[in-house]
Amino acid sequence: MLMNVLHLTSLVILLVLQGCVSSNGKLAQAGSDAPFVHYLPIGIPYVFGGHGTSVPLTSEVSLTAKHVAELDYSRVIAYHPHCDLALIEQDNRTKPLPTLGIIYSYQSVMTVGKDMFGNTLIGEGQYYRDIYLPGHELFEQCPASIADAPVQSGMSGGGVYNSNSELVGIISAKVYEVRLQDGTKIETERISLFVPLLFVRGWLIDELAEFYASTQQSSGQSQALLSTDFLLDTEAMKRNIQNRNR
Repeated sequence: MLMNVLHLTSLVILLVLQGCVSSNGKLAQAGSDAPFVHYLPIGIPYVFGGHGTSVPLTSEVSLTAKHVAELDYSRVIAYHPHCDLALIEQDNRTKPLPTLGIIYSYQSVMTVGKDMFGNTLIGEGQYYRDIYLPGHELFEQCPASIADAPVQSGMSGGGVYNSNSELVGIISAKVYEVRLQDGTKIETERISLFVPLLFVRGWLIDELAEFYASTQQSSGQSQALLSTDFLLDTEAMKRNIQNRNR
């Protein structure tokens, strides 16, 4: 996530949100040690197959995809102005909370979300790079992180975790193909997109502070658990890398 984000001026892309019925790869049933995620019903799930996933963040707040929160019954605390991300109110007092972390290119990732029956599914793969997708409302002003870990219907709003089981992103969509302006095709077995939480770090911290200040709730864990890496000065790190490459 610390690598330069690629700006695409034109592309050929087929993007399908996770409301579709198929997966883009083999998923497994999660074991007892998998990160906890919530099932979010949308409409009449068993009739229309509508549901999403959310990830606990604090004792009273969870993260999910914006396009899930717009249809879900949960109380929305805040939508990110540009990213497919929302904070919702949810009772997580007895749930394990993740630590937020970061990830580097070609490191392993795990996608975690719910199927229509409420089972937790996991997919494994690698994180590649971040891109912007001009002309697409979800990713024109927010980077889309590319991974080849599979996802399927209902996993939108679920978590993406690094090898230390730290939360690094929120599942947003899957893509069949991305072709750059020069005709180069991004070659991976599959392309799943997630919102990188490092990009929205300031927004997360500010919105949580405002929520707890306005509601005066103080029970349990009221701040997100942030790893040391998540709090690093990433802009300074980028400048150092650029200086070394000159």
